[in-house]
Amino acid sequence: MVTYKIVESCKGMCTYGIVAVDSEVIIAEISDISADKEAVAGLAELMNRYQLSLIHFKDVIEDFLVREY
Repeated sequence: MVTYKIVESCKGMCTYGIVAVDSEVIIAEISDISADKEAVAGLAELMNRYQLSLIHFKDVIEDFLVREY
């Protein structure tokens, strides 16, 4: 089962992304989604709660960005 986890990247300014993990192996990653840690963590939590299929991962991030910015 795929789970989604928040990741942090601090290169001058901290930003947050989400990785998709299956059996402790990272199978997909989208970094630098937002500087708002709570928003990215909330998105990852929703993706896990509703067991988002990996095929929708990029689309959900895109929709999130359109709504947020």
